[in-house]
Amino acid sequence: MPEWYESEAPWFPSKWGAADVLGTAATLTPDKLLAAVRLVRTGRVLPLGHPIFLGMPGRAATHGPFHYLTSQRVYDHRPPIRPATKNKFGAALCRLELSDHLGTHLDALNHIAFDNKLYNGVDAFENTLPTGSRKLGVESGPPIVTRGVLVDATDGAEPMAPGAPVTVEATERFLADHRLSVGPGDAVLFHTGLSRLWSQPERYNEYYERSPGIGYALAQWLGERDVAVTGADTPSTEVTPPERDGTRLPVHQYLITKCGIRLIDNLKTDELAAAGAYEFLFVCAPLRIQGGTASPVTPLAVF
Repeated sequence: MPEWYESEAPWFPSKWGAADVLGTAATLTPDKLLAAVRLVRTGRVLPLGHPIFLGMPGRAATHGPFHYLTSQRVYDHRPPIRPATKNKFGAALCRLELSDHLGTHLDALNHIAFDNKLYNGVDAFENTLPTGSRKLGVESGPPIVTRGVLVDATDGAEPMAPGAPVTVEATERFLADHRLSVGPGDAVLFHTGLSRLWSQPERYNEYYERSPGIGYALAQWLGERDVAVTGADTPSTEVTPPERDGTRLPVHQYLITKCGIRLIDNLKTDELAAAGAYEFLFVCAPLRIQGGTASPVTPLAVF
């Protein structure tokens, strides 16, 4: 049977209707949130985003460099630049220049296309402007507050080998061993052991071209379950090089374009895995960048 991208069978409109821009974020119901809140037992909060710093890991050829500049110092509030104040006021400001796919980031539904069509068949030519997208920008999705599930795919070997896919079999075995399941609206995250290399940019950057991550069959498995969001502690979330010959980022394309599932790349999962916290309240609120293709984020795991 041909893959969806090789078949002439229609892949849109979405099951949520031809006008839908939410994708599987439509599964983030009030009941889902209330059930997730009940998972909090200890009140511990772990950040799932990496620090942002000059020289941090990144694909410079695609995303460009990250720049950070202190544009105003506290001692710039002085004569003759500013009038003197009785309270000897001072304030610092900084400027940032960055890709919206910087560091730990949430991919929007306008990020990946198939044959110049985005999620739900939105025409990329008509949708994409120099100032952002008309539809499917990162601001079109809601804040994500839901049940989180972490799958530790390392099987005792950290990090996983470059190019090793996280499989359906390994995922189902891990879930069964921990009496967990995955369903609509969940945030399903994968730990491969790369998190600890973030502070070593040269080593982490080696994984941009060859990395463990979600395999293609596992992407289909996630799509069948209408998860709200997925991601991994790797540069592209998915295994690279791809398992399908002649393709590029087929897992991104299947999940984002076909299924309407958002991805979070470069997650920080080491502390969560070390704590053995495999089920938790997951919180992620991206910047509402109008028409943006992604947003840097610091998701939270609360348990």
